[in-house]
Amino acid sequence: MTPAPLIVLHGANGSAADMAPLLERLGLERPVLAPDMLGHGGRHIPDMLSVAALAEDMLARCDAEGIDRAHWFGYSVGGLVALWIAAHRPDRVLSVATLTTKFVYDEAAVAHAAHLANPERLLRSNPARAEALEKMHRPQDWRELIEVARRMFVGFADPPPIGREAIARIRVPLLAFGAMKDPMVSPGEVRQLAALVQHGVAALFPGTAHPLAQAPLETIAATLARFHADPARFTRAAKVTLRDYRWDRPDLSAQQR
Repeated sequence: MTPAPLIVLHGANGSAADMAPLLERLGLERPVLAPDMLGHGGRHIPDMLSVAALAEDMLARCDAEGIDRAHWFGYSVGGLVALWIAAHRPDRVLSVATLTTKFVYDEAAVAHAAHLANPERLLRSNPARAEALEKMHRPQDWRELIEVARRMFVGFADPPPIGREAIARIRVPLLAFGAMKDPMVSPGEVRQLAALVQHGVAALFPGTAHPLAQAPLETIAATLARFHADPARFTRAAKVTLRDYRWDRPDLSAQQR
């Protein structure tokens, strides 16, 4: 019997190409799909984007592929999309894993996200990334996508992209990865996210995951493999053994053997 597929969702402004360093480490235990989200990777850019629209588009893509239920992994904003699907379409989700996914958007966080989503700032501060975005979003104009994404972030102020009440409705296992020194998502917020979900656990590692290449991808891939082998057992063992799953704590792995 073929294992249920894993759907991998990239972050805002990026594309499936951004996830290649992680994808090549995930192995062949199950089918892995990494589709470009709505408006990304050369797809038509709508006038407006929202987490709900991105999620519904992903579900339509799954329908086209004949995928009923899947494991979902989302990086950054991709994690918001995965959480939205788990909260609003639980019939389509076996488990959820997120990596440095921000769900608390106060005034300062919205302003920061909108500042980062500025094409002129990106051209000045990181021309190599701007060039990469131009290539990955052809034939669309990457600057148009960035502007649409900026308006989406501004809209996160009210209502939030996914509220705490919606997250608390999630009943499938959640593995929330976070970095101890990530500039976008604090360890405390990662712990908050995991605590909201009945079967949620935080997995914290040193350093940062923005950009993704700086994260310990080998360890993340290996941990995902153990999680997907038996998500309920993984989160149950983590909750019994320790409050946070930490790379420097071997006791969770021992519990799972």
